[in-house]
Amino acid sequence: MRISVVTTMYYSEPYLEEFYRRAVAAIAPLGMEIEFVFVDDGSPDGSAALARSFLDRDERVRVVELTRNYGHHRAIMVGLQHASGDLIFLIDCDLEESPELFAEMYATLEASRRSGDPADVVYAVPQRRKGGWFERISGALFYKLFTAMSGLNVPASWMTVRLMTARYVRALLAHRERELFLGGLLWITGFRQVGITASKGHKGSTRWSLLRKLRVSLQAFTAFSDRPLWLLTYFGVMISVASASGILLLLTQCLVFGVKYYAGWVSVILAISFFGGLNIFAIALVGLYVARVFVEVKQRPCLIKDLHDNRQPGVRAPVSDLVPWAA
Repeated sequence: MRISVVTTMYYSEPYLEEFYRRAVAAIAPLGMEIEFVFVDDGSPDGSAALARSFLDRDERVRVVELTRNYGHHRAIMVGLQHASGDLIFLIDCDLEESPELFAEMYATLEASRRSGDPADVVYAVPQRRKGGWFERISGALFYKLFTAMSGLNVPASWMTVRLMTARYVRALLAHRERELFLGGLLWITGFRQVGITASKGHKGSTRWSLLRKLRVSLQAFTAFSDRPLWLLTYFGVMISVASASGILLLLTQCLVFGVKYYAGWVSVILAISFFGGLNIFAIALVGLYVARVFVEVKQRPCLIKDLHDNRQPGVRAPVSDLVPWAA
């Protein structure tokens, strides 16, 4: 049985040596063939050069270099495309996730097979979400809203590390989305998935700014749910019905009961402002969905600059043969 270890690199140079050593030590005792797929996500440091140096000492290593930084999730999908193992061990190489989790995940996968209800994915959830109180509360709130809006039962806090069967990965790669929220794709793909709890380290800093998190949140909602549009539709109908009822009441009071009604300047301005703001909000929300369609239609590829492989040393991958994945 072959195990493909897939990881992405972005400012990962300080962790690569230890990650490689610990990953080999975690898998080798089980007597399995190992394959490493390192994806350089346009890292400005020496991550790619260090990963290429592994080729000189280990023929099982493959290094995929992207032309620029496409983002963590897109780089993961590229790495999965280049994995040829029967099982794929996806993990971040910054050592926040322990490579030693492989043994527990493999044991869990084998236990599910013996039980007669085999799983295709074993994933990890942290014992405690990292970060301060704001990050923990906002993260939990996001996943509650996402689950309610999308109908997908996504864990409130999931880790990148997971052990997957080849058939699950093939199904995952069948999604051709360019604007990618991996958390949604991992669960919308289906199959039986089993979770385990694990400890997750923290380097003390993160490249995920608040604005980036907000952008990903909007992307996730617009990519996996049309319920905001339906809620907006229902809200518009309710406003229309209430307004029509009010107009009917005023006409009845004026024409039937002779009640004098004097329209005030302030009430008119407030009404115009309220409905003007509602229109702007509705147009902006529809615009988000149109923007997603625009990106999907363009299908911009995630181009590979070089493909380093000991199977064909010194052979440069021609552009025409590169996989145009831009998930």
